[in-house]
Amino acid sequence: MTDEDWEVGFANSLAVFLNGDAIDEPDRRGQPIRGDSFLLLFNADDGDLTFTLPPVAGYGAQWVKVLDTADPGLAPEAGAAVKAEESIPVRSRSIQVLRRA
Repeated sequence: MTDEDWEVGFANSLAVFLNGDAIDEPDRRGQPIRGDSFLLLFNADDGDLTFTLPPVAGYGAQWVKVLDTADPGLAPEAGAAVKAEESIPVRSRSIQVLRRA
């Protein structure tokens, strides 16, 4: 994002990709560290928003919702798989965490 992007008053959402395959540090035995990859969807707007998931290339084919602050009773295994480039609604003033399947 540019400085101009950060300074607009209407930007109330953000998606962050945490790549578990891109950890540069080895473990204490010198082996590569591999972890789960996550997509964090932040909606700070007072209305619901729709996010489009990233493409397969570089990100992954499917995602499973593991946390939704608008649905605190969501069990991690209850999240249905969502495919790359599909749209997903995020309720107002909430955060969703998706794990790459």
